[in-house]
Amino acid sequence: QAQSCHTTRPDPLSVVPTACHMEGRPTARRRNLVGMSAWLWALVLCHLGISPWTAVAQDCPALAERGCFDQEFPCERCCDTRAIPVGDVKCWLNEIQFPMCCGLTKLRMQAAAMLPAMDHLQGPSAVCPPASMPHCFDQYFTCERCCDTRRGAQGDMACWPDTTPFGLRTLSFAFCCGMLPFEAKDRLAW
Repeated sequence: QAQSCHTTRPDPLSVVPTACHMEGRPTARRRNLVGMSAWLWALVLCHLGISPWTAVAQDCPALAERGCFDQEFPCERCCDTRAIPVGDVKCWLNEIQFPMCCGLTKLRMQAAAMLPAMDHLQGPSAVCPPASMPHCFDQYFTCERCCDTRRGAQGDMACWPDTTPFGLRTLSFAFCCGMLPFEAKDRLAW
């Protein structure tokens, strides 16, 4: 007996199903390759409206800089944040960076304009935590700026704007800064 299902989901972080058609039992070749338990999961996923056999690539964000991409490194692949929040790390080299190319820097600039100025910060400049993720930062929003806990418990909040409306995962202080606080140079003895 044939069963078919069709649905679409607007969530850019999930696998977007198109349609799935299951007719009877799987072929012997498929059963040998993926096993019977995989076939049962596929049936459950199809029943829930999720196609186990197809996945659609993430769309290129509307804010992306098209000049960063070419046929070898397309925007759809490079800015795809479903696996990790900074897209495909093979795409980023020197000035070609995730924040600039995928539009995050534009959002950060807007967020920075809305937040209070941090001109009062004095003393030695901040140091980037050793466990930080370098692909989170660019020349405008450096690791030292974004991870500086003198700017707040989560560093500079302009560095972490909500990017979900643009189909990207939102970067966070915990992911980008490695959750390690800055080392204090002038410690006082207790």
